[in-house]
Amino acid sequence: MFELANRIRQANEIEDQLEQIRRRSAELSRDVRERAADRLPAPVLAMYRDYQEHLRQSGHAARGRLTRVEAQIEEKRQALIQASVDRKTIERFKEKQHQAWSVDEARKEQNILDEMVTLAEARKEHES
Repeated sequence: MFELANRIRQANEIEDQLEQIRRRSAELSRDVRERAADRLPAPVLAMYRDYQEHLRQSGHAARGRLTRVEAQIEEKRQALIQASVDRKTIERFKEKQHQAWSVDEARKEQNILDEMVTLAEARKEHES
């Protein structure tokens, strides 16, 4: 259960990182468009391009991590579902065993009572 919560937290963190990358990339594109009229020097444009590429690669890597974490989340959920099914099956089995034991104990008790009655009647007949 804690592993599932940790994986969900991790997925949320990665989604936040992706959102930050998207925002930064949009800001960078807007900044380049606004400054295009200023005739930016080639090294500055190259720097923008390199940073945009870095953001693209970071986003790609984060999406890959998110895909893996989401698969782990699904795996953990399925394991929890199976554990729940197993627990319910065991509970039903224990309940059936308890019922069978109760029936058996009631039968034994009835046999003892029947035997006591038989012995009491035999004693009365023997005393008479």
